[in-house]
Formats: sequence, structure tokens, C-alpha cells
Amino acid sequence: MAKTQTIFGTHFCGNEISDYGKQNGFVDYATLAKSFDAVMCNDILSTTAEIGYWDMVSGSNVTYEDSDGNILDYEEYTDKLEELQERLEDAEAEDNLELISELENEIDDLEHSEHYSEIFQYFIISAQGASILEEYTNEIVYYNETLDLYVWGVTHWGTSWDYVLTDIPCERSKKA
Repeated sequence: MAKTQTIFGTHFCGNEISDYGKQNGFVDYATLAKSFDAVMCNDILSTTAEIGYWDMVSGSNVTYEDSDGNILDYEEYTDKLEELQERLEDAEAEDNLELISELENEIDDLEHSEHYSEIFQYFIISAQGASILEEYTNEIVYYNETLDLYVWGVTHWGTSWDYVLTDIPCERSKKA
């Protein structure tokens, strides 16, 4: 039988989580950024546009919102849309006009809820940093094969990073 253990708690990748993060139960961006080298370079994509191509290798700059106000990534969006369409087929088979109308409206709202995130800062990061971001977050990461370079696109602005929370819970369990 596998043993369950806590892998975070008060530290993330060897760095202490801020008091704000610990109080709210999530790793803050300052702690996340300390986990790997990050060098701000806001014009990196534009100044290297002629040198290779920047592929988005992690995260997404597009999100969707369901009728309950939940923010969905593309995979969650397609799953939710499929579920609603199946429910609509069932409602049509039962000739439930009220439910049909409700589901058609919900599908329409979901299909028109696309939101593009604006990137405010770009950071050159290591392959290790890209790996951490890909494993633990949905942060946007670009890679340029010609330059062999990763770039992190940060989508929030103005608040000190030790007061901006990631989606990484401080308490996380894994099977040992």
C-alpha cells in the first residue's frame, strides 16, 4: 500500500513560502520565482523575432468562463462543452423544452466566453524553471529552438509578488 506524504508545507523547492502565502494556503509568485533563475527582458520576443520561432510550450493565454463563474482552460472548456451537448441531446430525446432552452443558452454563453490574457512582463528562464512552471502551474512559457531559450510570460501587474498567489497549494500530498 502506498504511503501518502506532504511535499510542500512551508517551503516550495527549498524556498520559504511568504507569510501571506502560508496564511492563504497557496504558494506566492515571489517564492515560485525564487525556485529558478528569472531575468526580466520585456522586449525579448520582439528583438528576437527574426531568430527562430517562439512556441508556447506551457500554459495558455486563452481562458473560458462557465455559467458558474469558473475559469476554464481549453481542456476543461472542451470537456464542459461536451458534457453540456450530451445533456442537451438527452433533453431533446425527452422533449424537455425548458431544459433544452436552458442548456442552449449555457452552451452559447460558454462558446462566447473566450478571454485572452495580457502578458505584462517577460522573463528569460532556465530549462529547470520551465519544467517547474509546467509541472506545477498553468503559467505561459515560450521556447525558441534556434536560441535554445525559454521565456515566462507573466499575466499580472502592480502587486508585490509575495502578495500574488499561484494555484499551487501549500499542502500537497503524493503517494510515496
